[in-house]
Amino acid sequence: MASLYVGKVSTTMWFVLLFYSSFAVHGSFGLNIMNIRTRKVSKMIHFSSNNKLMSYSVSAKAQYQYSPASIRHLEKVESKRTYDRPWTGAKIRATAGAFGVGSISFIVGSYVSNILIGDDKMGLILGVVGIAGGWYLSGGRQVMENEEKSISKTGGYDSMLVADRPSRLKVILNDFEERGINSVIKSKDGDRDITEAVKYIKKVHGSTYFEVVKKKSKELEAEDRIVRFNQFYARTLIDKNSFHAAIHAVQDWLDSVDVALQGQLLFSLTRPPGHHACKEKAMGGCLFNGAAIAAVYALDQIGVNNVAILDIDAHHGNGIAHCVQDEERIRYCSIHEDTVSSKWVEQKVLEDDPRSSDSYDRGPLMNILNVNIKPGTGWTNGYEEAFTCQAIPFLLDGDPDILIVAAGFDALQTDWSSKLQLQPCDYRRIGGELRSNFNKVAIGLEGGYSYENHALSEAVFEFGSSWD
Repeated sequence: MASLYVGKVSTTMWFVLLFYSSFAVHGSFGLNIMNIRTRKVSKMIHFSSNNKLMSYSVSAKAQYQYSPASIRHLEKVESKRTYDRPWTGAKIRATAGAFGVGSISFIVGSYVSNILIGDDKMGLILGVVGIAGGWYLSGGRQVMENEEKSISKTGGYDSMLVADRPSRLKVILNDFEERGINSVIKSKDGDRDITEAVKYIKKVHGSTYFEVVKKKSKELEAEDRIVRFNQFYARTLIDKNSFHAAIHAVQDWLDSVDVALQGQLLFSLTRPPGHHACKEKAMGGCLFNGAAIAAVYALDQIGVNNVAILDIDAHHGNGIAHCVQDEERIRYCSIHEDTVSSKWVEQKVLEDDPRSSDSYDRGPLMNILNVNIKPGTGWTNGYEEAFTCQAIPFLLDGDPDILIVAAGFDALQTDWSSKLQLQPCDYRRIGGELRSNFNKVAIGLEGGYSYENHALSEAVFEFGSSWD
């Protein structure tokens, strides 16, 4: 999700980019590239009647906690898709205009750029600007306004692009109940003290950003619809429930830390996720960075001098890296799919999203480690070695008093969002390694979208069972 800058680009690559960019301008890019179908849960979802709050057992067995607010976050996203983006004559003209102006801009820009600086970077930049300019000059703005009106009921977003759905959590809870797992705690949101959550959200993200999220969510109460948090990120959505859900997700993370410091294990099943949320920037479906906030909170607890964060989500936790990059007492390791080295573009460093997924990016204090895993890698052909020989030693070298785990499960072979090849049983192996090396562990849910076939809930169960 990081923005990109481009080195030398072939003409062929330019036309590929041009073709896809012509769709991206009016929102169809994701539909054509991702081809993500609307997901439905085929069976009725049941909820546990266990409404205990903070009634943790004294055994080493893992317990799980979720907030009802997390179910309500984006609950309307699973409504039936009721709109379309037809190829009208106006859209065809606008697309042709984008293609034509973009091509001319690219050719001229590349020629001038090669003369002045010896490469064609300027050509691609001008080409992209030309695409946008050509689109708008050819009537693209009106096309976008017409399509916006036609999809106003869903708030100007495409539900087919939404990965983090309430059903992810519903299926986990339902499958756990069917397994007879009675260690699932449902937080009583209405009676819950969230003072600490608010305090530490502001400490990590700042009061201004906190108020922005609060305001955006509150403004939607009257309309009761879902909209993009930022027009540039199609997957980062917000509704009237999102602010409270995000706060309670952070509180679940803090509860997990408290329990870990007592020598027990609490796996917080949180929504929305958080590891992409930067200090003052929501992205990747994330609003507040629960794992980073939990780490900062842990440092303020008695007996905690150093904290380790392990991110096993298949995607780089750019937000966690940004939030902890200036705290020498926190070490962060992200083990994720390599999406950079095989591409013809490089990640750009942004002021509000400065950390890349490249292995050379160690942060200003060298407290960050990126472990890149090649697509197609499973536990036995590379993941285990990288995990045990790189990730764990790096974190242990920081002498941590507690480990925070950002537990994403999208490295599963059945998960559409990555090409990694882990199996549900591999998460028991991951958990076993963590239990053997770290005495105190706090866990929160991040990504993982293979829920319809129950692989997600199986992996969550296997991971938590490592502490049984």
